[in-house]
Amino acid sequence: MLIRKICDTLSLGTLLEAPTVLHGGYTHRMLALTTSTGRYAVKLLNPDIMQRETALPNYRRAEALEALLEAEGLPILSARTINGRKLHCVEGQYVYVFDYFDGHALREDEITPAHCARMGDVLARIHQLDRRNCPEPFTQPDPIDWQRLAEDLLTDAQARTEALLLQDSLALLQRVTAAADAAQAHLPRVQTICHNDMDAKNVLWQEDQFRIIDLECLGWADPLQEMIDLAVSWGGWPLNEARFTAFVRAYYIAGGDRPADAALLLDSRRNHIDWLAYNAVRALGKDAQERAMGRSQIVETIGKIAEDQRNRERILRWMTNL
Repeated sequence: MLIRKICDTLSLGTLLEAPTVLHGGYTHRMLALTTSTGRYAVKLLNPDIMQRETALPNYRRAEALEALLEAEGLPILSARTINGRKLHCVEGQYVYVFDYFDGHALREDEITPAHCARMGDVLARIHQLDRRNCPEPFTQPDPIDWQRLAEDLLTDAQARTEALLLQDSLALLQRVTAAADAAQAHLPRVQTICHNDMDAKNVLWQEDQFRIIDLECLGWADPLQEMIDLAVSWGGWPLNEARFTAFVRAYYIAGGDRPADAALLLDSRRNHIDWLAYNAVRALGKDAQERAMGRSQIVETIGKIAEDQRNRERILRWMTNL
């Protein structure tokens, strides 16, 4: 059994009860383990992702950035260092081990403006840890052939509903992708340390204390793009003005930059675009669970892209008032 092998290899003790599946993100699997030495959370990294040439270098880079956040005393849940390493490979499965934190990710109906303000504050603190200008010229992202993705999905009877939804959304997707590419070319070429996935599912709360998880996402990115992405995410769906403005206001108060051109920043967002393209490919993968997750995320993400477009003018008005 893989879990027993992980316990033996990483000296976690004897497994005392069956592992419990933890609700996590949409990419990796999380298990809670109770052993003779304590209680742990183990992250089983997605094998498809770990096959990429960039995967291991990206995780090593994230670990170095995680150490900077830890040194600053930021509220993060760091992976345990075992035998001098955080990332381990046991029988071909890459894993991270964490001390168990008895908290939970907030449901949509639990999130308040106060929670959003705390997130805006901590995000600004992360962004101020280090900063660099990017001398390299801007390069356009690889094009996304939405029509081809829809046609590929149509070859799978299980994905027919999602394929038709993608086809019906082609005009919207082509428009927002072109707008994002054009806007990104004119953004300031500045990068800071960014979490890159600090939405509600990746923050665990224990009463009024919280810990940020999924630190393997850490990397260098545009801080204001992350700020606007997270302000919208924590603002809710449908978007709530009090939550959105609490996040952005707290970010500014904590020293985060203000955008020179809010419209340009808003149009540059690619997080939902790239996530949708990833899941369109994922929905045709080999693993049944991964395919099902890909199909569900296609539906959800197209909805979010359409909602973002409906909210554009409201967001610009709120940011002007701030």
